[in-house]
Amino acid sequence: MFQTTGLRKGLSVALVALFLPTATTACFGGFNLTRKVYGFNRSISSDKWIRWLAFLVLVIVPIYGIAQIVDVLIANSIEFWSGKNPVADAGTTRVVSGPNGETLTMTLREDGAIDVVVLHADGRLNHLLMVKTDDAIEARDADGTLLARVGDVDGQPGLLAAALN
Repeated sequence: MFQTTGLRKGLSVALVALFLPTATTACFGGFNLTRKVYGFNRSISSDKWIRWLAFLVLVIVPIYGIAQIVDVLIANSIEFWSGKNPVADAGTTRVVSGPNGETLTMTLREDGAIDVVVLHADGRLNHLLMVKTDDAIEARDADGTLLARVGDVDGQPGLLAAALN
């Protein structure tokens, strides 16, 4: 349940960070395979010249081009029709910084839900589970209690329900 204003702000940042990409990728997809090729290219070396040479090889061979074609014709089409990108990996983690010094670490699970750990500026931790439903994203606490639902409100992301305490 909401107990502090800081948790509400952290939850708001998490919900917007999760809902907006979901709402905006329906048109053309997340290009996850192309991003993986880019991530591989970045991981080759910390030296920018070696990464540049690797980039040229990946363009000439044409790994980037093949990845984009697979994304456009297959992965993004599957994502458009099913809502799930087949290239998304369980265990993928993203870190987002909030406006009040909070840090959100989000990890994709096998079932498509996202584990969120909110580290507040004062060191407090909150654990949330974000679950995508047909028409919204739900935030649940560690016990599975619904904290909030975010979905489409007049064409914009908006709060559909919230637990108030």
